[in-house]
Amino acid sequence: MSKTGTTRHALRWAWGWRMVDEISAEQRFQARIQDEQIALLFRHIPLAQATNLLVATALVWFLWHVIPHGILIAWWIANCLVIGLRFGLTVSYRRRADDSRVAWHALMTVGAVFSGVTWGSAGVLFFVPDSASTLTFLTIILAGMSAGSIASLSSWPPAQYSYTVLTMMPIALRYLLEGGDLWSLGLMCLFYLANVLLFSRQLSRALIDSMRLRLEKQKLVQQLREEMSASEAARARAEEANLAKSKFLAAASHDLRQPLQAMNLFIEALRNERDPQRAGPVWVHLSASAQALEGLLNELLDISRLEAGLLDPQLRIVSLQEVFDALERELEPLAEEKGIELGFVATRLKVASDRNMLSRILRNIISNAIRYTEQGAVLVGCRRKDGRVAIAICDTGPGIEPEFHQAIFREFYQLRNPERDRRKGLGLGLAIVDGLCRILDHPLELKSRVGHGSTFLVHVPIAAGEVAHLEEIEASVSASLHGYAILVVDDEPAIRQAMAKVLGGWGCQVLAAESAQDALSQLATSGFLPDAIIADYRLREGRSGTEAIADIRRALGRAVPAAILTGDTAPARLREASASGLMLLHKPVQPARLRSVLSVWRLDLSASVSQVQ
Repeated sequence: MSKTGTTRHALRWAWGWRMVDEISAEQRFQARIQDEQIALLFRHIPLAQATNLLVATALVWFLWHVIPHGILIAWWIANCLVIGLRFGLTVSYRRRADDSRVAWHALMTVGAVFSGVTWGSAGVLFFVPDSASTLTFLTIILAGMSAGSIASLSSWPPAQYSYTVLTMMPIALRYLLEGGDLWSLGLMCLFYLANVLLFSRQLSRALIDSMRLRLEKQKLVQQLREEMSASEAARARAEEANLAKSKFLAAASHDLRQPLQAMNLFIEALRNERDPQRAGPVWVHLSASAQALEGLLNELLDISRLEAGLLDPQLRIVSLQEVFDALERELEPLAEEKGIELGFVATRLKVASDRNMLSRILRNIISNAIRYTEQGAVLVGCRRKDGRVAIAICDTGPGIEPEFHQAIFREFYQLRNPERDRRKGLGLGLAIVDGLCRILDHPLELKSRVGHGSTFLVHVPIAAGEVAHLEEIEASVSASLHGYAILVVDDEPAIRQAMAKVLGGWGCQVLAAESAQDALSQLATSGFLPDAIIADYRLREGRSGTEAIADIRRALGRAVPAAILTGDTAPARLREASASGLMLLHKPVQPARLRSVLSVWRLDLSASVSQVQ
């Protein structure tokens, strides 16, 4: 597709979603109007039904000596049943107003139909042609009931139209069928009915417009409140950030001045010291001050890099046991110096993370725990939890009050160190931990009880498959790759050529293909039997390297060792590769690392052949 065609397609796609959003917004607005209509309908029902009962009773009383009592009583009971039904609907609505608005509209319309049929039947049952007073009173009652429905039912036109037509049409038709002088009264009833319907339609439109304006006004008021709230929150955040910056600069200035002051004093002492032997300890203290200053500057640099977003995590499959072993060797002397126990629970779990960043996170938390624990122990372990590995660092220190659980992750914030004793740290370690956890998407959790210690939990995506410690294997100890057959699948010609040249230089036999179909075609015609497969993750036509490897393995009938080569570092990619049992190599892959991977595979192949022999 041309660039212009792609742009047009993107514009159509974006416009389509915009139309969907606008339609959805209009539908939501219409739904709110319908909710208002329903509420208004049920708000009028109690008064309207009380009026119905009163008028029905008055009509029966007026006709008591004209119409047979049985007919009057039956009609009055039917009217009362309809009134009770509509009262019941009102009670039910107030209890379950959140139910489908379509159901409430339908029920209201059905109630209006029943009421209209009841009153309309009066125009037939109580029609006495020879009694002008009876007809006059009956016509006035029915006309009044029709007109009265405008106020109570016009917010929902289907109910109002149904009620009015069913109430007035029977007596109008009865007048027309009677003929004679009464025929003209029938026409007048029809004319009156038309006027009531027209007026009801106009009032209904006015009510809906009024509801629309009121809802739009409420929406604007709500938006204004939200904007004011957001503005106030932004102002508060700005003030908090400004205050934090001032505290940060003040603390940084103090902590920078401390080693500088010590260095100045030691330099002055050296200037006055003539004896080289006595100058030795001064040099040691001067070096320690310089190291402290360097450490502070390095941590300040780390904070700056975190804020600037300059840290780029290189996600790999990491063995937690290897990380634990390295940290234990590094931090055990610090724990022994404090006289506390440092323990690591052995594990076989592997995670998807940046090894250096993860080590820095755990190192900062563990060293902080050792620093603030006066007696007892610091224990490090891990367990599976919701598809992740929860790495726990537990200590028997003084604990942290709940109100400080957020504050301790701010720069230069320290508890129980108002004198800024550098032996208790600089107050940057946990700030760096928080920043690195955000970059790596490793949720950080703190649980603590004052007087009982604290537990920091770092939640890291779990991984399976080959551990990425192969990069530590040097090419000098790699097995010979002479004659090792490798299939390369990549849709970029330049990468295929470069890979073939590098692998060929190591003595490998190389077959390069741009897709799984191309690879299968070349394998079928050349008789090439690959010992290993290296495939790019993103291939053409929406295919992935994992799919290509699966197709090739299926065609060969064996699980050929394979690796995915990709520029992606997202945890999702790592999980996909891990789920398939494939090695994941990140671009730009170092030749030494690639050779290390191939060497291990070659050694495994050689060992398998030896066992068979």
